[in-house]
Amino acid sequence: MDVNIAAQRRRLEADALRAKESGREAWIDLQLWGQYVGKEGRALYESFTDEELLDMLRSETAKLGRFPSQHEIFCVYRMYIRKRFRNWPTALRRAGLKKPRTKHRYESYKGERQ
Repeated sequence: MDVNIAAQRRRLEADALRAKESGREAWIDLQLWGQYVGKEGRALYESFTDEELLDMLRSETAKLGRFPSQHEIFCVYRMYIRKRFRNWPTALRRAGLKKPRTKHRYESYKGERQ
């Protein structure tokens, strides 16, 4: 991993910890936000594997005893997760925390008629 990316990841972890300790994991100081989004944040976002992002959800689920709401995940990680997996329910399913979607009854009925 690039030395610069490693330093950015350590800074992000420290910011996430500070936010959690202050009870404000849903938000980040606007001065810090710029380093995690846009051109500067793209390489950092891309440095996270799918499994690392999903493990964040799994870890928080283990701590809470239920799957986390979006506001219980540090805002930068939440943004990365939603961007990678398109939406929160999909991320929860991919992490194995939520049951896969089932067919709607109409789709099942339509299949029986054919």
